[in-house]
Amino acid sequence: MNVDILAHSPQILGILTFLILNALLVSCELSLIKLRFSHFNPELLDFLREDKRLRKALDRADETVRIIRFGTTLCILGYGLFLFPLLHGLLSAFEIRHLDVPTIAPWILSFLFATALHYLVAELIARSLALQFPVVTVRISMPVVTTIGLVCRPFINILNALARALFRLSGIGEPARLESLDMQTQIEMLGEEAPEVTAVAQSILKNALMLRNLVVADVLLPRNQVQIFDLNLSLQENLVMARQTGHTRFPLCAGDLDRCVGLIHIKDLFRYEGDLQRLDLRKIKREIIRVDAEEPLEEALTKLLHHRMHMALVIDEFRGAEGVLTLERILEELVGDIQDEFDSEEEILIQPANKVGEAMVAGLTPLHELEELFGVEISSDDVSTLGGLISTELGRIPEAGEELCLQGLWFKVTEVDETRIIQVQVRKMDAEELSSGQSRQEVP
Repeated sequence: MNVDILAHSPQILGILTFLILNALLVSCELSLIKLRFSHFNPELLDFLREDKRLRKALDRADETVRIIRFGTTLCILGYGLFLFPLLHGLLSAFEIRHLDVPTIAPWILSFLFATALHYLVAELIARSLALQFPVVTVRISMPVVTTIGLVCRPFINILNALARALFRLSGIGEPARLESLDMQTQIEMLGEEAPEVTAVAQSILKNALMLRNLVVADVLLPRNQVQIFDLNLSLQENLVMARQTGHTRFPLCAGDLDRCVGLIHIKDLFRYEGDLQRLDLRKIKREIIRVDAEEPLEEALTKLLHHRMHMALVIDEFRGAEGVLTLERILEELVGDIQDEFDSEEEILIQPANKVGEAMVAGLTPLHELEELFGVEISSDDVSTLGGLISTELGRIPEAGEELCLQGLWFKVTEVDETRIIQVQVRKMDAEELSSGQSRQEVP
């Protein structure tokens, strides 16, 4: 056996270079994920943003992670390119050719050794350092990421454009942004590092973080479902309606929701010491705030809490009323449906259909829930519910049995009444249907 180490020094240097680069990239990604916990530590977030490179990496996490993963791919390829020939040559020099498989054995041993070395150095050690020293690790590794981004960004952009084209042609929806995926990772890591954080708490935390993606229109109660105290009716008629619904708060309106003048709390009627038959409801009304339908839900929640109110009137760009927003409907986005002993049994918004991949969906289902269920993106600035989307597209209330294809989904209206769509059968269209180019199809 005769092994000249100096003759293999370029290969050894290349192996170490790609191994260290890969370790830096892996540790940088995990450090960024770890540092995104600074959402819960504003002081740390401000400190990190003082560094221009870190500020850009935190604000544009999706782009940063794409560069990191592209870099790790290059490093693994380069690592294997240098390591396998070197190991094969060294193992062959040990004269193991007396084995029955002299050609395969060195390659198998090379693969096992290369995998073990990469896993130990570029994965376990890199991840351990990132979790223990995230700030130091990301400061050391960020120059590598920046350099790769500058050199390879044109090629990365070409690959991203090609990927989007392939997704469109195949009919497969584009994958979730890496930033949203690393947010999920953060929550899972939080549960691992703090065992007292239960599964329920993790679920609520995830929903709270995703609240930023919602606007008021996603969770409002549509105007045709809002019960009001009507100034044009007698107090007795209004009280009968209040008893039937069991609600405690009602918009006070002169005829309809567009003429809302305030809010009536049922407790104020019980506390009124005068003659109820002569009561002018305007005297006991409370103020009601107004929020825009496209306003971020977080901002609307802040307004409700600031004004100590449980209900707000939702208006459109023309100052017309679209419905109401309640604190309860916002909380349901965090913890799920809330019902008390006075609530009537509500209809199930989404339930599985007979065929796999289909569902029976109530017309009142918010569009964002439909997007999550079928993995599509629905573009609609005017409506927030499935029933509103279909009615707007058709320009009328459809009849039971009507079908249409819209935004990658097939709909069949199964139940309607005079004013709204009650239930729809929905499924995601396959690639063959999408390739036909029909974005909308009606069947009487």
